[in-house]
Amino acid sequence: MARIGIITCSNCTQEANCASVVCLGDMRKRRGFFEEYKEEELYLIGIINCAGCPTLAAPEKILRRVKAIAEYRLDALHFSYCMTALCPFIKKYQKVIQQAYPELKIVHGTHAPKDDEEFRKGVKELLCPRISSIQDMNDIIKGTLKIPGDLKDT
Repeated sequence: MARIGIITCSNCTQEANCASVVCLGDMRKRRGFFEEYKEEELYLIGIINCAGCPTLAAPEKILRRVKAIAEYRLDALHFSYCMTALCPFIKKYQKVIQQAYPELKIVHGTHAPKDDEEFRKGVKELLCPRISSIQDMNDIIKGTLKIPGDLKDT
């Protein structure tokens, strides 16, 4: 049995309303970065989101969040696709987590990657207040993200 946790991007979960639907779907179906668990029972300990883009307190903040699930005999921590595609601090986070939890396996990914550049562009547009009030991460996932005409050239 593998006991895993998932860490997601706080901007995607809090600002773009991502509910980790694709991450969880691929986990259930053992696709993407969950293929390695095909032959064993998979137990999701929890999903946490990062503490946001780092400040001076980033190491302490990220460790507090990881501790919330690591204390439940976590075997592996998966950085979600949005973390691997968007986070410029992922290496810093991994280093701090590995120092505190040297036995914890870190996996860079959840569901199978899409076009990273297109995904980044969509998230950037989605986080614009005029768009985020009417659309969310589901629009990127489903390919229905519509950019208002006055924002196309911005």
